[in-house]
Amino acid sequence: MRLLRVCLCFALATVVLGGSALTAAAKEPTSPITFALPPGSTPNYIFPLMNPVAASNANIFDLQYQLYRPLYWFGIDGRPSVNFRLSLGKPPTYSNGGRTVTIELNHYLWSDGVPVTNRDVEFWMNMVIANKDNWYGYTPGAFPDNVSGMNFPANTPNQFSITFNKAYNHTWVLSNELSQIIPMPQHAWDKTSSRGTVNDYDTTTSGAIQVYQFLDGQSTTLSTYATNPLWSVVDGPWKVAAYASSTGYTEFVRNDKYTGPGKPQIKYFAELPFTSDTSEFDALRAGSLDYGYLPIEDLDETAVLAKLGYKLHPWSVWGINYILDNFTNPQVGPLFKQLYFRQALQRLVNQPEMIKSILHGEGYPTYGPVPLRPTSAYVTTDETHNLYHYNVGIAKNLLASHGWKVRPDGVDTCIRPGTAAIDCGAGIKQGKVLEFTLQYTTGSAVFSAMMQVVRSAWSLAGIGVTLDPSAPSQVFSELSPCQPTTGFGCHWQLISYGSFGHSYTYSPNFYPTGDEIFATGSGSDFNGYSNPTADKYIRATYVQPGLAPLFQYENYLAKQLPVIWLPNFYSQLSEIKSSLHGTLPQDPNLNIYPQYWTDS
Repeated sequence: MRLLRVCLCFALATVVLGGSALTAAAKEPTSPITFALPPGSTPNYIFPLMNPVAASNANIFDLQYQLYRPLYWFGIDGRPSVNFRLSLGKPPTYSNGGRTVTIELNHYLWSDGVPVTNRDVEFWMNMVIANKDNWYGYTPGAFPDNVSGMNFPANTPNQFSITFNKAYNHTWVLSNELSQIIPMPQHAWDKTSSRGTVNDYDTTTSGAIQVYQFLDGQSTTLSTYATNPLWSVVDGPWKVAAYASSTGYTEFVRNDKYTGPGKPQIKYFAELPFTSDTSEFDALRAGSLDYGYLPIEDLDETAVLAKLGYKLHPWSVWGINYILDNFTNPQVGPLFKQLYFRQALQRLVNQPEMIKSILHGEGYPTYGPVPLRPTSAYVTTDETHNLYHYNVGIAKNLLASHGWKVRPDGVDTCIRPGTAAIDCGAGIKQGKVLEFTLQYTTGSAVFSAMMQVVRSAWSLAGIGVTLDPSAPSQVFSELSPCQPTTGFGCHWQLISYGSFGHSYTYSPNFYPTGDEIFATGSGSDFNGYSNPTADKYIRATYVQPGLAPLFQYENYLAKQLPVIWLPNFYSQLSEIKSSLHGTLPQDPNLNIYPQYWTDS
């Protein structure tokens, strides 16, 4: 399938994109700047208070942040640091022994002319507090559980304060707490039905729950993204002009009422989704993309694209890559809870060889929970070294010394059940076999090759794996912390959704403490990893200043293997037309900045 640059030229024009019809509102003739979305990276949730299933990079960076600006913007000059110039809030000040943080808002207007005020921040806070179990960013004991008081003075609408239950590390407060706040238009959204009137429903728990249910429901009606009056009230530089619910094609139009820095230079840009790297590469070779990417398997085509006017720019990501092992699965969870077994699995993942042979050198390893790139002060010596270098003999010995009959030509069997140091481990019965299903996202030939290599290597130690390549939507539908009453999220065994080059991006928790994914009971702790020592170290990063607590945490997790580490490949090898300016440097937080793009 070849996707060409789209021209929406008529009132109520119908555009056929990949066989599906898209109805767009009337507007002047335009050829939008086109930005490619890789397989499985389709925006499909517009309401900026996401549940864990909806949480994706496409929804955050490619959709919501273009429309609704977070209180603090992270990403500056190719680094994952705070950018106060692009933030709604000015630098915070602290008082009350460090427990109270006061913030003054910069001057922003909603697109209907109403000022962005502390009431919009209060609306967000009330909604999160009442619906925290539905919010992907929730970590028990952290935000908003640790908020003991809030003050939103009506006579000073550009200022507010939040008081925490103790004095916290200021870096953590800014990067992992305040960074999560996205002021929402209370004057337009605080309602419980489409025909209902706006009121202060959010000021009661029951009212905030009803408002959430309404907005969440509206967000799941994808076909109305360009027409629903709710989503037309924005404070970011863009509005949704057209959206195809069947494909995820999204066209943005400039918000002419935008009052922040970086007013858009172009009127339109479009995000084009692709079902495979092959179809995206076809569009590149046709010259129909302004900002695309080169699949790694097509690296030898760089010169061909250069002749078409493209330049190659690798895009590092502030994230990590891994395979999730389900600790809550009743059949195989007891196996994953054994550290020796996780060590055996990791010993059979040859990251350096994968980077060399599969990624053709366009990647870098993951040896722990803190990214190695871009370069930062957060990485310890332990994380720069492979603690579990590839060694089939060590993997076999780990299994054999813990009660397994190792059969490299078959499947291992537990012959010594029990909980002693030389036994298979708690919950593992006599005769248990090492057989698993590994589900992974399709669309990337490189990632598929990586999964094949993992399966082959694990078989060398008698660990049998059936690969289950699935559409990204299917894989993501499985991801949820286990719900024992329904069984949802409890029964998958192994999942990897790192076909984008990474499994987790540190955003909007930019300080890489891992609390969202590794702390017990957190909203994105999909595999049910729970470790009291890890929780203690994570909590220490909240409170203690300096980097020592973070170093202690990451060294521990690098050894404990809450997941099976995989190599990172670049978020993408961007191919950008020479005529498109304002795209560099690329943001490791995966933000895009189309308001700065110019086409000449």
